[in-house]
Amino acid sequence: MLRLADLREMLRYVPHYRDKVFVIAVDGAVVESDNFRNLLLDVALLRSLRIGVALVHGAGHQVRKLAEQTGQTPSNIDGTGVTDAATLQLAIAAATRVTHEMLEGLSATDLRGAATNALVAHPAGILQGVDHLWTGKVERIDIAFLRSLLDNDIIPVIAPLGCDGEGNTYRLNSDA
Repeated sequence: MLRLADLREMLRYVPHYRDKVFVIAVDGAVVESDNFRNLLLDVALLRSLRIGVALVHGAGHQVRKLAEQTGQTPSNIDGTGVTDAATLQLAIAAATRVTHEMLEGLSATDLRGAATNALVAHPAGILQGVDHLWTGKVERIDIAFLRSLLDNDIIPVIAPLGCDGEGNTYRLNSDA
């Protein structure tokens, strides 16, 4: 139960964070949780206070589930190890599903969202003698693009995938 004193305490922070942007990392498993809708209501509250929000999500949980359903063995689950071609396809499918579920949830909360290609990535390369194949590193983030979405009351939804200038997709770890 929220007390009036608690509300007053929270309200003193609002002017400090107004017109700022919160980047919220959401584990892929949270999207399947009963509490996911409450998280989106919290996002709606932040937006009503003129606080921008960008959602960055993971998809390791969904990669694991999709691999079990299809009888595949992923080369890694969280995007930090070697990503072979088959695991990249699992990761793309899983991340696309999570992004869509987030967009559905935002719509149900009367918020607008957009999936982005704001992460420019390059291959992680050979690390300690091991080629990480389709695992990538973030090279840059298109801040101007994200800002244009935020300025138009659109919440960017950022998947753990990035593309290079040649159209290749790389798997990223959402925590990075």
